[in-house]
Order: sequence, then structure tokens, then C-alpha cells
Amino acid sequence: MFNDLQQQAARHEILQRLHEYCWGYDSNDMALLGSVFTEQASSGGIVADTNLSWGTWHGKAAIVEALSAIRDSQPDRRRHVIDTCVFEQLDASQASARVYVNIFSYANGRPPHLVTVGEYSLSARHGNDGWRLDRLDEVLDSAF
Repeated sequence: MFNDLQQQAARHEILQRLHEYCWGYDSNDMALLGSVFTEQASSGGIVADTNLSWGTWHGKAAIVEALSAIRDSQPDRRRHVIDTCVFEQLDASQASARVYVNIFSYANGRPPHLVTVGEYSLSARHGNDGWRLDRLDEVLDSAF
């Protein structure tokens, strides 16, 4: 049985993985970013109502390599701020959720400013090393 306390702990750990993903990307700490994924994970994204997309990458190493290249190409600093998470499914071994993301940028003496908003859709699995993301997809509302 997966009781309320276990569900609460699972939600917390899954959100911690998503926070680590954001911190890893924003600080260009690809070891941290990679640590949130299962070995067989997939990730990608689109900008709504456009032909813009990235991924889908398959496997932790491919995800880290691709996101590292994207991050290295960005001259500004990013801040991914996540909130309003809704778990669509959660049991003792797997979960799925959606969460809003707001992306801020700053560089060249400009103050931080919002560049786009969107949402993450994720699937997570529980294994010997705790909860890890098995899928992380992003839909941005606008390009930047």
C-alpha cells in the first residue's frame, strides 16, 4: 500500500529532481543535471504554434550532451523558476506530472527579465537510487 505519507515524500523527491535539473542547467552543472535522469530517459521540447523544437533525445548521456551544447551557446544567464505542479498519476513506482516554468534572463548589465513561460510534462520512476525522471518534455508559450 502506498499511503499518504509515502505519496507526500514521493512528490517532494520528484520535485527535488526537477529543481536540481533547473539548477544544473542554470549554473551549467551538467553532472547535477544528468543526475536527475534515468539511463533510458528522453527529453525534448517545442515552442507552441511554431515549427521550433529541440530533441527528442534518448538516453541520459544524449540529453546531457545536447543540453550542455545549448547552454554553452547562450551568452546570458538563465533562471528557470517552476511552480504550480499537478501530479496526474502517482504510485509506489511511477509518476507523471505537469508544472509551469518561467524563464528569466540577464546579461550585459540588464536587469533580469522574463523571456518566456511554459510547462514541463514529466514521467518519473522509482528505483534503487530513488526517484529519477524518465521523461521531461517542455512546451514554451513563445520563442525568445
